[in-house]
Amino acid sequence: MTWQSMALGEAITLKRGYDLPSKKRVNGKIPVYSSSGRSGFHNEVAVHGPGVITGRYGTIGEVFYAEDDYWPLNTTLYVSDFKGNYPHFIYYLLKTINWNNYTTASAVPGINRNHVHHCVVTIPDLTTQYKIAYVLGAYDKQINYLAQANGHLLEQFVLAA
Repeated sequence: MTWQSMALGEAITLKRGYDLPSKKRVNGKIPVYSSSGRSGFHNEVAVHGPGVITGRYGTIGEVFYAEDDYWPLNTTLYVSDFKGNYPHFIYYLLKTINWNNYTTASAVPGINRNHVHHCVVTIPDLTTQYKIAYVLGAYDKQINYLAQANGHLLEQFVLAA
């Protein structure tokens, strides 16, 4: 197992999302991502999945994984090039970055991708990336299952009261 330290920009390329005013959206099956996550659907693809998206303006520090094609809005940054790295691992890697260290000083905090590209990260070989993403993905699935079960139990409790 080999780990290598490098600038984030050497491991991936982040790009600004695309403009899509709500009045120009046509309801479809393609998820639209804003800085706070999935915010609707559109009928056109902007980026082919899998993809990793994070907030550029507004909500900073949230990271989202899109298994399939999607549309990242202009309030986001998305990975346009994984440079041979495993996308699901990159999703977990980006969740470890303290995005607030890269915000600009303004009325609405924002992330400059050129600054975050200099963030030093440590990345393992591809086989280890798969293993790490598999284990973390299994935990995420279990957490989601338990959250759904809790929601159902709470619903039953409220109905019984």
